Amino acid sequence: MKRNLILSGSLVLAYAFPGVIRAWTPDLSKEPPYAEISAAAASGGLEGLKKTLGDTLAAAWEPSRPGHSGSCSAENFGKWVDLYQWVELLGSEESSVTKRWLARHIDVPEKKNPGDPIDVTVHQPGTPLVRRYDEVQHGIIERVARDPVTVSKVIDELVAQPFSQRNGPLIGRLDPGFVRETLSNPDFLRRFSASFGPGDFAPKVLLNLQAIWRSFPSDWKEFNALAVAVALVMDQPAPTIWPHMQVQQGDVPRAGSQPEEVFGEWVSAFRHGKLRRDPRQLEARELMFVVDAPLRPEEMRSYRDSGSLNRQLPPQAFASIAYDKGRVLKGVFLWPWGPYTLASIKEHGGICVDQAYYAAMAGKALGIPSMLFGGQGRDGGHAWVGFLKGSHDWDLGVGRYRDQNYSTGFSFDPQDWSPMSDHDLEMITRHLGGRGDPKDAARRDLVMAWNFRRKGDAEGEGNAIRSALETCPENPAIWDAKEDYLMRTVAPFSELRAHHEAAIRRFSRFQDLRVHHQQALARLAMQKGDSGTAEHLNRQIVHENRGGRTDLSSAAAWEILDSKIKAGDPSGALEEFSRQLRLQGANGGG
Repeated sequence: MKRNLILSGSLVLAYAFPGVIRAWTPDLSKEPPYAEISAAAASGGLEGLKKTLGDTLAAAWEPSRPGHSGSCSAENFGKWVDLYQWVELLGSEESSVTKRWLARHIDVPEKKNPGDPIDVTVHQPGTPLVRRYDEVQHGIIERVARDPVTVSKVIDELVAQPFSQRNGPLIGRLDPGFVRETLSNPDFLRRFSASFGPGDFAPKVLLNLQAIWRSFPSDWKEFNALAVAVALVMDQPAPTIWPHMQVQQGDVPRAGSQPEEVFGEWVSAFRHGKLRRDPRQLEARELMFVVDAPLRPEEMRSYRDSGSLNRQLPPQAFASIAYDKGRVLKGVFLWPWGPYTLASIKEHGGICVDQAYYAAMAGKALGIPSMLFGGQGRDGGHAWVGFLKGSHDWDLGVGRYRDQNYSTGFSFDPQDWSPMSDHDLEMITRHLGGRGDPKDAARRDLVMAWNFRRKGDAEGEGNAIRSALETCPENPAIWDAKEDYLMRTVAPFSELRAHHEAAIRRFSRFQDLRVHHQQALARLAMQKGDSGTAEHLNRQIVHENRGGRTDLSSAAAWEILDSKIKAGDPSGALEEFSRQLRLQGANGGG
């Protein structure tokens, strides 16, 4: 799953058109004049437009305060921010965008000895993204970004092919017609801004979007959320272990389809009345859980055309697969029947992971956002299904047995193919945003924070992040942005500690997030040489989670063990291991 590499206010906008110059003062209280702006950008005026928009927004922006909504809560100001984010991306140097993306996909394990070589860990699809903001991480990203051989190897492994690197602004890759189309479409700008994340590889995403637009210019307008979903899912390949580890990969009918082919397939299925959900009524983030299965088109078509089966929702599809007790008794946990098709699973039956896979793919085939979960419970591993029942209403427990204490289910986040828990999905669906939603205002505050950072205004960046937290304090991405900001501006230890303590209080109901910040406090303590406090925090995590969230408690227990091993105390580590077995064995399962 991992590969290691050894490093050797009011401003005047002036647009230059062929033979004519027009000047005007933008009114941020009104909707942007999209047609004029798109024509200017496509005609070579992007760089000036990018700077002027950024400066205008920075001069006019006001933060949110208790009892007072900030600028990003205003509908038209928000549209200008969405427009600026897209213009800023198009005008960005590809090397700079790649460097920011690398920060989420590579890191450096702790060196055992000062003279050891630097061992760079590449997080391939299926492994967690990197959430590190310390000086070591920033330093290694700078070194890797200056090494074209290493960058090329990482991109070849992590980016969907075909893709070729190039230098210069991203807009240089794009057709002027595509640029005009995107800049004149406020719905696209809102959807893209709401969906694009730090784990997405922007150059490939843009090429995916353009390929869809070129192949289906009319459907692009009508099915814009679908286009965004396909482009963001298909910038990186699915993990080699997709859909799970209990089937030979050669038996999975995976396809090598291109984004425009996938988009066209889904539009055709809708046009022919084959889908249970209208993709035009779903957000891009929801549609990612429809279009993420890298299967041959005929797999989905066969299910849609299978008579009465194509009316089943995931719960009925899960129950329709006969449970193969004989395989369990014989210990045959790997699929034994050759090609792993939906028809073969229906014919032979299967164990829980096959039932869950069948149900998840059946849901996707009908346009229903669905996902396969796997987790550990009292008696070991199990698989189940989650699906979108209604408007933002997910059922994450199809085939999940409460008496087995399956505290957490894991799947893949199709946007960046990192592991995602059912608890993560709950948090994601709370922050999808929408028209007039405070979550959108907070997201736009983060865009403003990037704008201030681009201008070298650290105070403005901090104010924008604080404004985002004031507007939507339950969005974990904003807390991560603040941690990054505090680390880059060399904030004092007390401020970093206060930040994580505040996050722990805020996320008291979300154990994954609470533990993330508890672990960050433990790392801070270790950096200060306070191993006693670090161990105390990890024991607190164990105590708080060993009954219901054994995945979190066991991870914290490992931190305690690992610290003793690194300290050269093997007998203490063995004693601690025995203690943790007694504490957690009853509920630990696998």
